[in-house]
Amino acid sequence: MIEKIVQISEIQEEKIKSLAESFGISEDEIIRRALDEFIRSNMFRLEPSDGKGLEQFLAIAQEISKKHRFPEGYRFSRDELYGEYNASLPQESLPEKQPQDTHKID
Repeated sequence: MIEKIVQISEIQEEKIKSLAESFGISEDEIIRRALDEFIRSNMFRLEPSDGKGLEQFLAIAQEISKKHRFPEGYRFSRDELYGEYNASLPQESLPEKQPQDTHKID
């Protein structure tokens, strides 16, 4: 088996736990069976991308960049960008800060 890490909502977590208890099987098995059924039922069809989604994203990003500029000489750091997220992690799991963690935006 291959291990995958996924994020699920609290409601999904509660339902998976409830189903696992009801059927007397593991939560992992509930997820595997649900995925198997989803694949078997052909509920999704993947179409080749025409690239328009990326083009639209880039066009929107370009428009936003025209309207928002950082002050001249503005510098940001990874702590500024990820501070709240990093604060929630065990400190031993964070890499040591490097001097290059601060970047100037021109």
